[in-house]
Amino acid sequence: MKNFKRIIIWTLIPVVIELIGLLCLNLFYFNGDANFSIKKVDISSKQAEHKIKVKIPEYAEQIKVASSGNYISYYDGQSLHVVDTIKNDEKEVNLENELSYYTWNLDTDNMFIAEKTSTGGNSSNLKFESYDAKRDEIYPLKNLDKNQDLSILLPDDSYEVKRVAFSGPSNVVYVMSLGNEETNGRIYRIDVMIRMNLVNFGRCRLGNIAAVNDENGDEIIYEDRTYNRIRTGRGRVIATGENAMHYLLNTDENNNIYIGNGENNKVNKIFISNLDVDKRKVYTLPSYVNKNNIYITRDRKIYVDNPEAGEVKELTTGKVTKYDGKLISLYEYGIVSQDGNKIVNSLF
Repeated sequence: MKNFKRIIIWTLIPVVIELIGLLCLNLFYFNGDANFSIKKVDISSKQAEHKIKVKIPEYAEQIKVASSGNYISYYDGQSLHVVDTIKNDEKEVNLENELSYYTWNLDTDNMFIAEKTSTGGNSSNLKFESYDAKRDEIYPLKNLDKNQDLSILLPDDSYEVKRVAFSGPSNVVYVMSLGNEETNGRIYRIDVMIRMNLVNFGRCRLGNIAAVNDENGDEIIYEDRTYNRIRTGRGRVIATGENAMHYLLNTDENNNIYIGNGENNKVNKIFISNLDVDKRKVYTLPSYVNKNNIYITRDRKIYVDNPEAGEVKELTTGKVTKYDGKLISLYEYGIVSQDGNKIVNSLF
C-alpha cells in the first residue's frame, strides 16, 4: 500500500510543477490584457508595382509590355526576346519561321504569336503559337477537335497580320490580315477550342479592330474606312461619321466602345458607346490630339499622352504622370517608356 502511495505522489509531482509553470506564464508572459493584431501584407501588389530598368540593344524593335509589367519583349529581326523586369533575366524565343505579328494577352503573361510559313510559289500560311513567359515555354495552337496545328492559307504572300483583338472572358481571338490591296482584308475568329472561321463583312478598307463580350457572346468591332463607319461583325452600325471622321480607339472590360471624332487622324471628342447605340457619353478634349496618343485601359480609364511634355493625363480625374523618353505602352500600374537604350517605368 505504501509503495502504491509513493507511485501516486511521484506521478502527481511533475503534473503540479507543470501546472505552476503554466500559471506563471499566463500571469507574467502571456499577460491577460495583451492585445494581438494580425495584419495582412499584400506582397503581390508590392511585387507588381516594382521599378523597371532594362537595357535593350539599339536595333530592338516592336517593343511591347505585358499587362502586369512583369515582362517586356522586343524583336531583333530573327528572334523574340523576353525580359523578366523583376529579375532582369532575359530569355530568347526562337522562331522557326518569319514573324508576322505578336502581342501580349489581355491579362496574363502569355504571348500570342503569328508566324508566316512559305508553301511554295506565291502562297503562305499563318501559324499561331502561345508563349508562356513564366514557364519559358512555347507551344503551337492546336485545334482540339482535330488535334492538329492551326494553320491558315493566305490569299497571297503579301498578306501579314496587322492587328489582333481579344474578347476577354470567352477567350476568343480576332486576327486581321491585310495584303497589298487593302480592300481585300480578312478577319479570322479563333475560339477557345482553337477552331477558326472567317468573319463575313462588307467589302471595305479595314482600320482598327476591337472586341466585346456580352450576354449574346463575343463580337468584333471594326473601322470601315471606305464608308467612314464603325461596324460590328453582325452588321450593325455603331457610328456613322456623318459630320467628321470616326476612329475606333478601343473597348473596355464592361463592353463599352470608345470612338474618337475628328479629322486627319486627330481627335477632339471621344464617344463612349455600347451595342445599345442610344446610350452614349461624350468627352470633349481642349484641343485636337493624335488618335495614337489616346489610351483606353480595360478598367475604363482614358489617358491622353503629351509627348512634348513627357506626361500622360487621366481624363476623368485630371491626374498627370510624368515619364522619361518615348512612351512605349501603358500597363496595369503605370507607364513604360524608352529612354535611350533603357526601358523604364513611371508608376501612376
